[in-house]
Amino acid sequence: MKLSIRPFENIFSVISLILFSQGFFNIIIGSSSSQEKGDVDSIFLRVVFLLIYLLTFALLAFRQQRTLAFLKTHTWIVFLFGLTAASVFWSNVPNIAFRKVVSFVGSSLFGLYLGSRFSFKEQLRLYGWVYGISILFTLLFALGLPEIGVMNTAAIVGAWRGIYPHKNGLGQSMFAAFLTFYFWFGLYSEKKNKLIAIAFCLLSIVIIYFGESATSLISVLFIFGIAEGLKRLSLKSKQSVFLVLLFTLFTCFISFLLIANFEAFLSANSRDITLSGRTPLWATLWEFIQQRPFLGYGYESFFVSQSRESQLLWQVHSWKPPNTHNGYIHIWLHVGLVGLIIFSVGYFGCWFKSLYKYLVAKDLRMLWIFSFLTYTIFFNLTEVSFLATNSNVWIMSLACIYSLKETRVTK
Repeated sequence: MKLSIRPFENIFSVISLILFSQGFFNIIIGSSSSQEKGDVDSIFLRVVFLLIYLLTFALLAFRQQRTLAFLKTHTWIVFLFGLTAASVFWSNVPNIAFRKVVSFVGSSLFGLYLGSRFSFKEQLRLYGWVYGISILFTLLFALGLPEIGVMNTAAIVGAWRGIYPHKNGLGQSMFAAFLTFYFWFGLYSEKKNKLIAIAFCLLSIVIIYFGESATSLISVLFIFGIAEGLKRLSLKSKQSVFLVLLFTLFTCFISFLLIANFEAFLSANSRDITLSGRTPLWATLWEFIQQRPFLGYGYESFFVSQSRESQLLWQVHSWKPPNTHNGYIHIWLHVGLVGLIIFSVGYFGCWFKSLYKYLVAKDLRMLWIFSFLTYTIFFNLTEVSFLATNSNVWIMSLACIYSLKETRVTK
């Protein structure tokens, strides 16, 4: 009798996704570690992630033809892999850059593995398990074990963080949870599944509220409004599809910029017009970018204590920012304008394609992909997930991009 490894792959994927989202890190590394910044590091986790990369590579080898075919049609991903690897040679800290490149390629391959191994509905089911576990244990930790599940630092007191090291990680995961169960409701017809979806959708919003994540709450409202609006569109010609396509993309961009910079909203949430110190940071980083504009400082080689540039930056910004707090600046700083152009052409092309496919085919799978990619594009205006190591958001983005081929549009 032929033994199936499918159950193993399901369990492996769920556990890996939880770890990539930094779930249960406050148990693994200690509840007091890295509360201020959410940055974590441990030898144990490095070994665990290395094992995940190796298993992912082995599982991809079983479907190498499918993976290679995908990469041939998405050469921008291959170029990014190559550029990040090559950047080790011009990095001032090549040993750190090499380790980060391994993490980036390994976690990115996991995203491609998800897309190649599981259909879209199967991916959504996996996400349902991941974020269902996250919601239940977050409630348990926040209500029953507040010394673990609630933040208590000089800067933040009382905000839920659940199973994550920081409330920001909780907010990101709860947005993904909301999106998962919102589309679960539309894609599954069974009454039991619909009731579960509604319950977990509402719980994710409640947790976002107690996690004091304004960005995630705005994202929920923003994406929900766009998705509901697009669902109600009825288009009868390719010309109208094109016009709605342009209008939607333009509206998405302008709306989020207005929300993100709305002074009254920021003041109401005890934030300043500099977006919590980000805009002065970006001005300083621009000066560094101008010194190495085309190839950058090497992948993940800037914000490390061994870097001379980071020491100079931290003298100016005493709060010691751990990253650029902007995904686009992050790419430019580390792999230069070359990397930013390659990424932008490929990623935004997939974003545009997902919306086009939805408008033509009215396939909810394409609407999920468009919604998630839209979230990442605006999320990276103030945070970082693009080309990030061990990032659940980046992994899910790659799985989305792989799944774009599930709907074919006739011309």
